[in-house]
Amino acid sequence: MTNLTFQSLRALAPLIAAGLLAAPAVAQTPTATIEPGWWESTNTASMVISKTERERRCITPEDVDKILNGRINRHYTCTYPEKRVADGKMYFKGTCVDKRGRQVNVTATGAYSPTAFNLDAKLSGRYGGIPISATASTSAKRLGDSCPAKVQKLK
Repeated sequence: MTNLTFQSLRALAPLIAAGLLAAPAVAQTPTATIEPGWWESTNTASMVISKTERERRCITPEDVDKILNGRINRHYTCTYPEKRVADGKMYFKGTCVDKRGRQVNVTATGAYSPTAFNLDAKLSGRYGGIPISATASTSAKRLGDSCPAKVQKLK
């Protein structure tokens, strides 16, 4: 396992949100999926210090497909060998790896509906050979059907 830095942790929180926004689409019943549209998430990452950011993002049906196929963003590829999404609850256990091969172990649990979800994640890796752990959480809600032409990043 390679280095886990606060910068990579900050980048990972919205990544987890993006991946898990789409994850309920694999649930067994049609009513269990999230709805595409305009979403807002509050992402908090804590490793020695805490950082919270709000982000608005358009989730399209095509985005859901990309995310479920491991193309979450250009920085990380995540795999979850253990994944359960059903009855409004979700559990993920796996790893995220960046282009340089740096790996972060992820265990996440949460609850979802078609228009909202909450997720808490525990992350672990190494920094300078020393084991490091961190937490990340995401709370997201669907704002509407249509997405504006330009995405706003909120702080």
